[in-house]
Amino acid sequence: MNLTIHQLKAFQSVAKYQSITKAAEAMNMTQPAVSIQLKNLQEQFEVPLTEIIGKKIHITEFGQELVDTADRIFSELNQIEEKMLELKGLLGGKIRISAVSTGKYIIPYLMADFMKIYPHVEISLEVSNRYNVLAHLQENSTDLALLSLWPDDLDLESIPLAENKWYLTCAPEKKELYGKYIKEEAWTKIPFILREKGSGTRTMMEKFFTERDIHVESKLELATNEAVKQAVMAGLGASILSNFSTAQEIKDGRVAILEYPGLPLKADWKLIWLKQKKHSPAVKAFIRWLSENREKILRNHFPTLLGL
Repeated sequence: MNLTIHQLKAFQSVAKYQSITKAAEAMNMTQPAVSIQLKNLQEQFEVPLTEIIGKKIHITEFGQELVDTADRIFSELNQIEEKMLELKGLLGGKIRISAVSTGKYIIPYLMADFMKIYPHVEISLEVSNRYNVLAHLQENSTDLALLSLWPDDLDLESIPLAENKWYLTCAPEKKELYGKYIKEEAWTKIPFILREKGSGTRTMMEKFFTERDIHVESKLELATNEAVKQAVMAGLGASILSNFSTAQEIKDGRVAILEYPGLPLKADWKLIWLKQKKHSPAVKAFIRWLSENREKILRNHFPTLLGL
């Protein structure tokens, strides 16, 4: 038997995409080249690795065993490569991070500063809502997660990065009118712009108003923090927004803050991970680096926040 890395990678990709065409695109190869790799691999086995059902490639039971073996082989090879880089004093490897949508205002700076020191490390970032970020953490499809609100039912470890504050905001031209409604406790007269269900901002906002028996009228529900901010600046209503997403707009007078007892809401940005997770050297280095440099990062990249 004479298996090659190229054959296993091609087979692994075909198993993932269930398509030679898509596998070829993902590997930046031609379709015939992938087909040849599969043909050469199949010739070394007396049982089929794939079968065609309804014009779609399916992996046989034996083929799946080979895929699982290939996954283990490439995982071991990655660890060897990381070890070699370590011995050379060049940290390498991959770090997978999931962040809530507001986290996109902070996480790129953390990544950029770290990668200046460790250019051989590859970082992948996925931005989603809180529900999806926590799901990816539990599924082990991400190494680290950045959020402000974390659940009590998961066995997690974390490092705090910075304080996150949520302000009740509106367009400057609406501040006097909305302030009057708030003093009168006429909350239903204020059109509210909400994030979608599952987001941390929506959770914090609903908790705040429920605890105070305040009913608000929702006029818009938007999927991203940026969309909510733009709607607020356009004068479409009021909303709770993070200081990380609005610091510059508040400073420039494009967003106004509405006062009310108990506001702003506060929680720490945290980088979290599953306690039982076995991290690669790159992930360990990232966690250690953030622990040692978080205050410097905040001062250097977010000076506007220091006044909020």
